Amino acid sequence: MALRRMNRQRRSLVAELAEQRQAAGLSQTEIAARMGTSQSAVARLEAGEADVRASTLERYAAAVGSEITWRLEDRTPGSLQRAERPGSPQRAARPGSLQRAEQPGSP
Repeated sequence: MALRRMNRQRRSLVAELAEQRQAAGLSQTEIAARMGTSQSAVARLEAGEADVRASTLERYAAAVGSEITWRLEDRTPGSLQRAERPGSPQRAARPGSLQRAEQPGSP
């Protein structure tokens, strides 16, 4: 299911990029030239026939004057972070060390 969702998100992104290309009045050939690839590669990308790398999507976005920003979403049903353990760096600070660091003029 996660793979299907990623594919749906990727297809949605590619569709949005193709809409931006068309709105800008650019052909697949013009986008391909800007990306340094072939028109057929752009056509395959837009048709969803290619397994697209993130760097390819970023080049396409730049070719239409856009930028892709990435974010990571935590979808795990619980925290996978390590539990704090006695003696871990979080607990190993010397008593008073934070107070000294917070005093004005402290290094």
